[in-house]
Amino acid sequence: MSKSLIACAIDAKECALVRLKTSGDTEYSLSLCKTLPFGLGDFAFDRGKRLLKKLDNQLNEWPDEELALCIGPKSYLPLPACFPANASSEESRKYGRIEAGYFLNQPEEYDFDITSYGDNSHGLLEKKILLFYPAEPCRKVSEHFSTTHRIVFRGTPQLPLLHLSKHTSNTQVILEVENNFILLTISSKGRIEKFSCREVKNRKEIEYFTIHILIDNPVCQDAGVQVTGSMADKTMIALIQRETSIKLKPLGIPPSIAINNPQKLPFSSAAAVKAISSALMALSNNKEFILSSQ
Repeated sequence: MSKSLIACAIDAKECALVRLKTSGDTEYSLSLCKTLPFGLGDFAFDRGKRLLKKLDNQLNEWPDEELALCIGPKSYLPLPACFPANASSEESRKYGRIEAGYFLNQPEEYDFDITSYGDNSHGLLEKKILLFYPAEPCRKVSEHFSTTHRIVFRGTPQLPLLHLSKHTSNTQVILEVENNFILLTISSKGRIEKFSCREVKNRKEIEYFTIHILIDNPVCQDAGVQVTGSMADKTMIALIQRETSIKLKPLGIPPSIAINNPQKLPFSSAAAVKAISSALMALSNNKEFILSSQ
């Protein structure tokens, strides 16, 4: 039986909407893939309601379908932590809220993603990374869509992009270059092996710290680096490649994931890749839940 859902990804400067449907056990098809020229910052102003209406107009064809919502925040505050091994998602969220109370001055103003980190093959505790981010405007967008759609995922792009590493035998390296931060994730088989996040104040800092982060991680030279972000323009990419001798390529979907109509609905933008990643992860999680319940 096929399953479909829609996903919305909101980046700093653009939005993407996709509708992904399973086609057999291992293939997918797109019936919607559209990128819109407004981003996260636009929702903070009075025009936010009008922009949400634009998104609604695109989704009216599937009024009650499940939704995966992926929003790239303006900043991350990462916190390594250790939780009891095999803790449920509900228990992990509870532990995360406790950690937030110690780590943040105003924890109620933040939400967070949780993911496993590093080698967790031994011991009663499991290494985690908590990725805290400002709750608004993600919370407002989520509340808006929840009136017409059941939201099956709400969070940052980090978990959906990490999910993609399950679909490739190679180490996955993703560099995000934004106005306020640089983020490098090195992952394999759905687990983060190395995580580096650095706040930056200007373009000079972006150039300096990006070059050093890549040079300090030799795996980047061998695996290749996917790059995304509002500051990853042609000039920035050319400079980084020249100074590091590391080939950078756009963020993309692993070729092992079979989407059978990419020519009809191309998904070359980073926001579209993040939306598709969110849909893939949500469909996979739904399938795992069904199998575990049988």
